[in-house]
Amino acid sequence: MSRLECGAAGIPPAALSHLVRHAQEMGKSMRNPQGLKVPIRVDRSLPLPLHDQVAHQLRQAIESGQLAPGTRMPSTRTMAEVLQVSRGVALTAYEILFAEGYVTGRHGSGTYVSTRARTEERGTPRPSASAGSARGPVDLSPGQLTAEAFPLAAWRAAWRRASHQAPPVAEPPPGGLPELREAIAALLRDSRGLILDQHEVVVVSGYGEALRLALPGAGERPAVLGLEDPAPPALRAALARHATVLPVPVDGAGARADLIPAACEAVLVAPERNDPLGARMSTERRRAVAAWANRRAGLVIEPAFDGLFNPNVNPRPSLLTVGDPARTIMIGSFRELLTPALRLAFLVVPRHLAPTVRAHVPLGPEPPSHLHQQVLTDLLHAGCVTRRTDRLATLYASRRALLRQSLGAYPQTTLLGTETGTTATLLLPKSLPAATLVRELRDRDIITTDLSPYYHQHSLPKNGIVLGYAHLDEMTLHRALRTITQTLNLHGLSNSTPSRTRTVA
Repeated sequence: MSRLECGAAGIPPAALSHLVRHAQEMGKSMRNPQGLKVPIRVDRSLPLPLHDQVAHQLRQAIESGQLAPGTRMPSTRTMAEVLQVSRGVALTAYEILFAEGYVTGRHGSGTYVSTRARTEERGTPRPSASAGSARGPVDLSPGQLTAEAFPLAAWRAAWRRASHQAPPVAEPPPGGLPELREAIAALLRDSRGLILDQHEVVVVSGYGEALRLALPGAGERPAVLGLEDPAPPALRAALARHATVLPVPVDGAGARADLIPAACEAVLVAPERNDPLGARMSTERRRAVAAWANRRAGLVIEPAFDGLFNPNVNPRPSLLTVGDPARTIMIGSFRELLTPALRLAFLVVPRHLAPTVRAHVPLGPEPPSHLHQQVLTDLLHAGCVTRRTDRLATLYASRRALLRQSLGAYPQTTLLGTETGTTATLLLPKSLPAATLVRELRDRDIITTDLSPYYHQHSLPKNGIVLGYAHLDEMTLHRALRTITQTLNLHGLSNSTPSRTRTVA
C-alpha cells in the first residue's frame, strides 16, 4: 500500500508521516537497534510482492501473539539488511500494517505493535488458523472457502436496511421474492450473457434442494440421472438420495455425450469446468449433449457459476442457449460467490416447468426467509457479488500460477484444472500410488485428497491427488507445495525448476 493509498483509506497524513519518519530515523540514530525476533521468509519466486509477503508474516506473528502488544519493531534499515531487500520494501510493509492498525509510531522511540491490534476491530475477517497458518497442518481438502475480499461494509448495511422495515406478516412467495428473482436474472445476464426470456428463476433453500427440484419429477419419484465421471463425491451422494446415478465419462473435451447411458432421463454436466479434472466442454460437445436431450426427450442440468473465476477465458455458449429451452435447467448458489450463511440457492427452469417446481418447494425444507432474500437482493443491486467475483478471480489467478510453477515441471506427472476454479488435480505415475502419497503428506502435516473417490464405483479411477486452495494465502500454499515437491523428489520424480527461497530469523 503506497502513501497515497493510505491517505485515500483515511490514514491521517500527519500520523503516516510520523510513522515513516521514525521508521527511517531509527536505523540511523538508535543506540540499541531492535533486531528481528520472528522468522520471516522472503521468496522472490512467488507472484506475491515482497512487501506483501513481509507484511503478511508480521501480521500473522502479531495475531498469534509472537509479537505482543507494545513490542518494539525493527527499523526499516535493520529489516531491509536482515531480509536482504530494499528499504522501500520494508517501509511499504510497515505502511500496510500501520493502515490496518497493527503497528503505531511513538515520537522519538520507533515503531511498536499496537495495543489494539485485534482482527475484529479492523472490520474485514481473515481466514482462520485452520485455513492455513504459519504453524500446524495445512489442509488442502477441496470445497473450503475464503473470507478474503468479503464486502463486510455492504453486508452490514444490507442487514441494517432490511431490519429497519417491519417484518412481513405473510410468507414469501414459493418461488422467491420477485425483486430477488429479477436480480439473479440480471446477474446471469452480466456474468454469463444469458437472457432468460424462456426460463424463470425459482429461489430455494440450499443447493441440495435445488438439485432435488431439478430432477425429473422434482424428486418425488425415482429418476435415472447421468452424472459426469469423475465428479465430487458429495454431489454424487446428494443426487443418489433421489435418483439412480450413472456415470458419463469425461475426457479432455468434457462429458462424452455418445456415452450417456441409455436409461438416463436427465444428465448433469459442468460444461465450464469438470470438477476435479478441470476439463472444459467444447462447443461441439455442448451441441451433442443438446442433441441427446432432443432425441431422448431428456433434461440437461447445468451449474450456473462453474469456471467463473477466470475472466480471461473466452466464453462458450451455455447449454441454455445451445439446446431446446424446454429441456435445459440451470442451478446455482451464492456459497462461493458470497457466503453459505444465507442458505440460499436458485434454479433457472423452462417456463412450462416453473409452476410444477414452485408447487414442490413447500414439500422440502423451510423456504429462505423474507429477511435473507431482502439482504441478498440488496447486495446484488449494489454490485457486491460481481465485485467480489472479480477480486477473487485476481486472488485465485496468483495461486494457480504458484501451483503451475511448483507442480507443472514434473515430466512424470500431469497437472490439471489450473485455468479456472479453485481446485487442481495432480495425476501421478503408477510407481507412486495416490494413497501412498496422501498418507506420507499427512505425516508431514499436509492434508490432500485421493482422486479415486471422485469416480463412480464401477469406473476405473485415475491415479492422482486433488488440491483445494481457495482458502489459503500464498505463503501457506507455498509452504504446502514445497513439502509436496520434496515428497515427490524423495520418490525419484525429478523437477528441474530451481528454488529461489531465502529464510531468515
